[in-house]
Amino acid sequence: MNIAFTTILLFIILAPGFLARSAYNSSKLSVNSSNINLVNELTWSIIPSLTLHTLFIAILQNLTNYYVDFEQLGNLILGVTSSNKAEESFRQLGEYKYAIFTYNFSLFGLSFILGYFFRKFIRKMKLDTSVRYFRFSNKWHYIFTGECLDFPDVPDHYREITDKIINVLCKVNGKTVLYTGEYFNYYVNNNGDLEAIHLRNPIRRYFEKDNAEDSDYYVIPSRYLVIPNTDVININFRYFSLEEVIEPTEDEKHDALFIDA
Repeated sequence: MNIAFTTILLFIILAPGFLARSAYNSSKLSVNSSNINLVNELTWSIIPSLTLHTLFIAILQNLTNYYVDFEQLGNLILGVTSSNKAEESFRQLGEYKYAIFTYNFSLFGLSFILGYFFRKFIRKMKLDTSVRYFRFSNKWHYIFTGECLDFPDVPDHYREITDKIINVLCKVNGKTVLYTGEYFNYYVNNNGDLEAIHLRNPIRRYFEKDNAEDSDYYVIPSRYLVIPNTDVININFRYFSLEEVIEPTEDEKHDALFIDA
């Protein structure tokens, strides 16, 4: 039997796990390298694929009149050609081609949906911040958003953050410049390395003016500023927890004094 057919068959069997992993890693939380190794991806897909196939086969055999002929499937995978077994296997494939297509199409679709919602579940339950095993590959997401404060070994809490201010020290035309602004966005390349930082309401000053006054800061005439990582020396993150305080009116102050008296 042609080894190419066996390879395609194995790929179809492992595809559900591959699709589930692809959906799970399809957000900005994951680094999707362009140098992806298909063999490694399929290897990591074995357990989820077997789990999904087991679930679907149980549903198939309990709710319909169809069943999976594992003997014939084994013959196709192993490439058995003796005793007309290959011919019999292909004959059955022809007879049940529509049922086989429906089975695989439904399984592939469900696999993608399960991978997507499993990612949503991990995020909703905050398992990626509390359990290292569930943490996504894009480390910059946790740093820029402040979710790293929810890591078990960090004493602060992400939910207390109301504002994020970033100081970016850069080398520009031979001079050291400090840019300051509100966090807006960031960009990473396919290897997960920081590519650029996006600030809102940016200002800047020259770094040698360490005891800078307000007049030393230059308000950049732009609401947003993108700083390429090639210019960055280091980055300082400041997470703030601000509370709105409502000042009492004059009447309220007068009433308070009257009550105290």
